[in-house]
Amino acid sequence: MAKDKPPFGTQAMLRLERGTVSAIEALRRYAPLADEIGADGFDVDGERAYLLLSGSLVAVSEARAMHAMARPLLHRFGWREQDFVYSPNVRYAETLGPPPGPPATRLVIDRADQEMGWEGATHGIGLLPDRTLEIEPAETDVVGRLFVTVQATTITGTVEALEPWLARVEPAGACVDPGRAALLYVIHADLQAEVERLGLGHVETSRIEADADHVIETATTADGTALWLRRGSDPVNRRWPGIIEIQEMVIPDSFLD
Repeated sequence: MAKDKPPFGTQAMLRLERGTVSAIEALRRYAPLADEIGADGFDVDGERAYLLLSGSLVAVSEARAMHAMARPLLHRFGWREQDFVYSPNVRYAETLGPPPGPPATRLVIDRADQEMGWEGATHGIGLLPDRTLEIEPAETDVVGRLFVTVQATTITGTVEALEPWLARVEPAGACVDPGRAALLYVIHADLQAEVERLGLGHVETSRIEADADHVIETATTADGTALWLRRGSDPVNRRWPGIIEIQEMVIPDSFLD
C-alpha cells in the first residue's frame, strides 16, 4: 500500500494597490482585509503592500496545492481560475494580470522553501516579523528597524495597538504579524539619541560586525522591544536584518470549498 505523501507547504503573496498613501495609511486601510482572508502577515514598503499567507496540503502535487490555496483568493478578488497559471519549470504559480477591480493587483503562490521576495538572510534569532523591505536609503543615511510586540491577536488589532509607535517612528516600511511588528525608517542620529527620542528607557546595547562596511548597532529593552541601526550603504540592505522563521498553517477544509 502506498504511503501518504508528506505535507506540501505553500506560501502566497497577494499584492495590493499602494498608490500615493503613506505606509501608515496603507496599514490602516488594508488591515481588515488581511484578517478577512486569514493572512499571516502584512508588509508595506516604499511602493508596495503585500498580504502573506501560508498553508500545507497532504498527498497532492505542487500544482494542485497551489491552485487549491489560490481558488478562494481568485474568487474573492474577481480573477478567473484560468488567470492563475502554474509554471513547472520554475515551480510556482501566479496570476497573469490584475483582477477586474481593486485592491488586489497580483497573486503569487510558491513552495514554502522558496524565497518569495520578503525572506532574508540570517542575522540572529527570534525578532520577527522578518521580510524584505525596500525604502531606498542614501549611502549617508542610517536606517532604523524597530521591533515591538503588542497585546493583539489579529492584524487589525495589532495595527491599532501600534498607533503610538507609528506616530513616533513614522515608518517608510513595516512588517506586521498578529501581535508583533518591525517598523523600518531613516533616522539622522546615533543610537543613544534615537533611544532617548523614542523613550525606550533603560536598554542594553551591542554591535553586530561582519566587516568594516557591515555594522549593526542594537538596543534592547527589558520587555524585548529592540532597535537596530545600520548605514544605508550596507550592501545587504534589501535583506536586513533578515531573521528567518518558518511559519506553517494547515488550510482548513472550509478554505478549499
